[in-house]
Amino acid sequence: MDHNEHTEPRIYELGYHLVPTISEENIPAASKAVRGMVERISKGIIAEENPVFIDLAYTIVKTVEHKNKRFDNAYFGWIKFEGEPSGIAELEEGLKKDDNVLRYLIVKTLREDTFIAKTFTAVKAKVHDKEPVVSEKLEAAQDEAEVVASEGDELDKAIEDLVA
Repeated sequence: MDHNEHTEPRIYELGYHLVPTISEENIPAASKAVRGMVERISKGIIAEENPVFIDLAYTIVKTVEHKNKRFDNAYFGWIKFEGEPSGIAELEEGLKKDDNVLRYLIVKTLREDTFIAKTFTAVKAKVHDKEPVVSEKLEAAQDEAEVVASEGDELDKAIEDLVA
């Protein structure tokens, strides 16, 4: 086993939920705070998506000011970055201390995954803007969505295996 295996930079993706009690004009500042934590430990940000308001699949309970608060929605954003494994503990510590962060997940990933999602997002945006979309582009996007969905299913299974 190579001793450098755990010290060489890797590609990570941070998915995070911000509490929905943040006013909409303060979302960029809260997102910038999370990005700042990532920038302190990373060698460079590869891609990111600013937080958007979503409904959660289930209620999340967070202790705020010594009281349990229940949240059914949140602002979700993500950042893909390159970083040293040793910096991940520092990032997690910062995220835990940030009262605006409801929940987060950091996973090791591949640099290439981002490009598939961006292509699908671009076609999806055109559909929502009601621009005419060539059926070939729509079919290609659906094929890519199926690939992304199957990768998500594999990820869910892997997470269940790790938790069990």
